[in-house]
Formats: sequence, structure tokens, C-alpha cells
Amino acid sequence: MSFDWKSYLQLSEGLIKCQATGLEEACFRSAISRSYYAIFGIASNYLKSNGVIIPPVDTHKSLRNEFKNSHDHTKKKIGQNLDRLWKDRKEADYNDAVSININKAQISHQMALRILHDLKNIGAL
Repeated sequence: MSFDWKSYLQLSEGLIKCQATGLEEACFRSAISRSYYAIFGIASNYLKSNGVIIPPVDTHKSLRNEFKNSHDHTKKKIGQNLDRLWKDRKEADYNDAVSININKAQISHQMALRILHDLKNIGAL
């Protein structure tokens, strides 16, 4: 049985509701990261199942470009939204000078849910 990437979205939702005093920002940063990786995993599996080979170098960029360069409107939108979510994830994972709050985590989570909806529409799930 393979891993269900959607479970990262459930984890993200739980992290947004974090009640651990002093760990709120860590929870919000982790929520953004898990939201992104949920979608990345689902999108990657979809491409692989359709014969697309994603190179081991620049994997994330290649995956996003595969969608963005599609002639299909929904796939193009998935790629553009993945770009936004990837930028949020990079900021949350690497930029300690930026404060990440609950609002930012919720926006990223909602973006992931929109992308998930579009992935369902193209048959990824």
C-alpha cells in the first residue's frame, strides 16, 4: 500500500490549530510545508502514471513546469498555483527573518485544497 499524500493536508489542518504555547509559528511553518508536499506528492504520482519522467535535478521546478507548459487550462492553473504554494513553502522552510502567522498558514492550506480540487478534475485521484 502506498502512502496517501492527502494525509499531509489533514496534518496541515491540525498544525494550523496548534495549541502548543511557544510553538505556534513552528506549527504554522510546518503546516505550509505539509500542504505543499501533499500536493507535490499527488502531482508527481499523476505525472509518473502518465509516463512523464521528472528528472532528479530541479525536480520541483520540472514538475511545476510540466503543468504550466500544458495546453490544458486546468493543468496550466495547477502549475501556476503550485508555483505560489512552492514559494510559500520555501519562505516557511528557509526564511527565518519573515514571521509566519496563522493567516499565512490558512491561505497556503486553502491554496493546496484548490489545487487538490483541480487535480481531481484531471483524474489525478
